[in-house]
Amino acid sequence: GSGAVVLMAHWDHFGKCAQPPAEKQICPGAVDNASGLSVITEVARQLSSGKPLERDVYFVATTGEELGLLGAMAFAENPPFPLGSIVAAFNVDSTGLVPAGLPVSVIGQGMTELDAGIAKVLKAMKRKLAPGDSANAFARRQDSWALMQHDVPAVMVSTSYSDPARLQAFMDTIYHRPYDEAARVIYGGMVDDVLIQTELVRFFADTKLWPGAGAAAGAK
Repeated sequence: GSGAVVLMAHWDHFGKCAQPPAEKQICPGAVDNASGLSVITEVARQLSSGKPLERDVYFVATTGEELGLLGAMAFAENPPFPLGSIVAAFNVDSTGLVPAGLPVSVIGQGMTELDAGIAKVLKAMKRKLAPGDSANAFARRQDSWALMQHDVPAVMVSTSYSDPARLQAFMDTIYHRPYDEAARVIYGGMVDDVLIQTELVRFFADTKLWPGAGAAAGAK
């Protein structure tokens, strides 16, 4: 076919992450990463009620991310369709961190050929790209990194990484602890991320807007 677009989120967490006598022992993993799964599920719903897309769109829920991106690596090593056909892959991880309206960060900026297309989509949505590439500090810590190692153009596009203070506070107090629960999720940023992923998929699934795979394959 004319290529495929992939949307990915990991569904695993740790189960128990604290020892007795701690009252709370289970790690619920609401922000990391029930939020990401919710986003890609909602994007699937939005897209299925819109006009048909030219390219196939695959929704992949990985496991073993917390143990070292194992599910994404397994997917890349035994893909259900040729990896070379993926024109763009977007991972969604830990999105419910910020209110609506923040700038958008690209984790993996400058590492794939997707930047120009992403910039186009954000401009059309009147969304601001966060300056600098500090969010790339998280590149190796999330599933799209595993795909990138197999030359798949894979990034993470999110508003959650554009407020360093908020992100640091989450990392220091909630991340991978029993406190990452639904009550902490901020839904404004999640809604933004749903809208952004939906438009990204629509753009990259359009062979006229993004000739993609052929061009990239020709360049290799």
